[in-house]
Amino acid sequence: MNSFFAMLIANIKMSLRNRQAMFWNLAFPALFIILFGAIWGNDNFSTFSVGIIQSDSPLHNEVVGALRSSDAFSVHEGTETDELAALADDNRDLVIALPTTDDGAITIYTADRPADTTALIAISTTRTVLTSVLGGDLGTPINEVTVDALNTTFIDWFMPGIIAMSLMNTGIIGISTAFVTFREKGILRRIKVTPFPLWKFLLARVLGAMIVGLMSTFVLIGLGMLLFGAQVRGNWLLVIAVIILVSTCMLSIGAAIAAIARNVETAAAMGNMITFPMMFLSGVFFKISSMPDWMRPIMAVMPLKYGVNALREPMLYGKGLSAIWLDCVILLGVSAVCIIIAVRFFKWDATPK
Repeated sequence: MNSFFAMLIANIKMSLRNRQAMFWNLAFPALFIILFGAIWGNDNFSTFSVGIIQSDSPLHNEVVGALRSSDAFSVHEGTETDELAALADDNRDLVIALPTTDDGAITIYTADRPADTTALIAISTTRTVLTSVLGGDLGTPINEVTVDALNTTFIDWFMPGIIAMSLMNTGIIGISTAFVTFREKGILRRIKVTPFPLWKFLLARVLGAMIVGLMSTFVLIGLGMLLFGAQVRGNWLLVIAVIILVSTCMLSIGAAIAAIARNVETAAAMGNMITFPMMFLSGVFFKISSMPDWMRPIMAVMPLKYGVNALREPMLYGKGLSAIWLDCVILLGVSAVCIIIAVRFFKWDATPK
């Protein structure tokens, strides 16, 4: 056991001394937090997410059509309960209830966030659209109602995605290229003939990468809190457990790549081919609700999407396991499939085929 911990510590030291890897795993995400935080740290978004409560209102089709004709709005329709819940969870900038009778009033629901200037702009813009639909008719009143909600900022929303991205880089790029390098240099073959079990060497490497990923995560969280007042609202034990799960999933993908790739160049190419689309199609930088409908099926196959959501729900909204259990199950499923691939195709020697 002492030899295993010695190997684990050695792997952590090797990871920390790899300046290029540490840049991509820590400094690169940290730069994103500083850059985006400095620009939008206390703001929300410039595209307004508007919910329309489903009803038999004679104005329904006109209002929805007018809002969707503008690039400034992302329009969603649902029941009153669902839309108001989305508003409280910061998934809507405002919600509109249309009258079902000719003498009824239009109600605009907004969240009670004193520092949210985006909502004020959204209300003003929405009023302009509604007035245009009504043809300037002031006979239909437009009322405003505020509902209780979390006072979140952009950096609160942004930080979980950057953490997931950092874990992705550590797991997929780091592990895949490291294992293939060990195989090409004959390190795995040499260790195999020593008294030290090879599985302990591989496990130490994986756990070392996971520990480095956890260390990077806490640095990023501390950076967000210190510079921009970011908050973690959920249970810390749940957040840490999800971080470990996301890290495990990404490490398993990296191990699967290492098992298939024939050399370091191929491993790096495969890793980039997987990580680059996930970086931009998993909700790291943009709200998934604001993305075009035709992209949703593509985003649904991105493992990082479920990692981002599993982190964002407890960190941003303070939700529990019941809100992210499906994301966790998908991450576990991806991990299991990739581990099976890694075990089935892993090679100890760089034997040409």
